[in-house]
Amino acid sequence: MNQVDLDQRLEEIELALAGIVESPKAPSISSYDEGERLFLQLSWVVDSHADTTLDKRCAITVAMTRAQFERYASLDTAQRKNWQARLAEWVNQRFGERPNPQALEGDCAVELQLPNEFL
Repeated sequence: MNQVDLDQRLEEIELALAGIVESPKAPSISSYDEGERLFLQLSWVVDSHADTTLDKRCAITVAMTRAQFERYASLDTAQRKNWQARLAEWVNQRFGERPNPQALEGDCAVELQLPNEFL
């Protein structure tokens, strides 16, 4: 698969993750590649203030192996859409298992490793 296709597949996952949170401001999503592992980080505002430096944010980082990403990229469109929905559900479930963000005064973060059997 060429680099353009891989970039498009990565953007699909980013957009799927960005759609799982409610935020008074647009969520931010970024990704970075460490060779054998790919990281996607979703960050969003949970409590907004006029001064954005006072905004309280949450973040989810999802790590997957290069092999997992390549398996995802090789799926057809319908399979990828199904996988994106499963990923969103899995991330929401795992994020729900963390301590209540209100107990942390709105600041929260979780790091998730995508299980190999997920894909």
